[in-house]
Amino acid sequence: MELWTNFTDLLIQTIGFLTTEVGVSQGVAIILLTLVVRLLFSPISCSAMINSYKNKKTMAAIKPELDKLKSVYKDKPNEMAKQTMALYRKHDIKFISKTLVANVSSQAIFGFGMFQVLQKAIFSSKFAWISNIAKPDIALAMLVGALTYLSMLMMPDSAEQANALFLLIPAMVSVAVLVTAPSALSLYWATSSAFGALQSLVVNKYCEKQQSNLTQPQA
Repeated sequence: MELWTNFTDLLIQTIGFLTTEVGVSQGVAIILLTLVVRLLFSPISCSAMINSYKNKKTMAAIKPELDKLKSVYKDKPNEMAKQTMALYRKHDIKFISKTLVANVSSQAIFGFGMFQVLQKAIFSSKFAWISNIAKPDIALAMLVGALTYLSMLMMPDSAEQANALFLLIPAMVSVAVLVTAPSALSLYWATSSAFGALQSLVVNKYCEKQQSNLTQPQA
């Protein structure tokens, strides 16, 4: 508990340092802190995204084999599960990896820390059209919802989702939370979602280029 308190105090002190020593507003300080932390953890998150992209492509490639297993072992669920796991191991498909765990853990810890800090409403400066970032702002909450949906849409495995509702759920939850939360929290959420969407775009382009290089015939 003391360790967590020290962590949240560090977040508050960092925002305070940016406002007093760097001379930016509290809103800009929140954005800068979010960007710096996301950049620091970007090697982990990018690695997790690349693994997800590879899993997606490999799953598409082995679909005929999976369909064959389902047909052969349709009355033997235990054997079906065993053969499926063996096929995954053969093609090095890992749905849970150390990188994925590290990515989820780091983002969850930072996100929950910022949530606690910004919910305290100790920040009250003006930002853009928002007169006081300690108060909710519906327009900003809606913007966060749009950015959250975009970020989810651009995730490497989003094409495999059953329908758009699955992607809309996080966006709707974010709006529901933020319409009554301090705008300071919305600024963090918007920045993190925008960073995630941009990062997904870069990783997708990189993976598509790598895939294209592998499939091109050698001269």
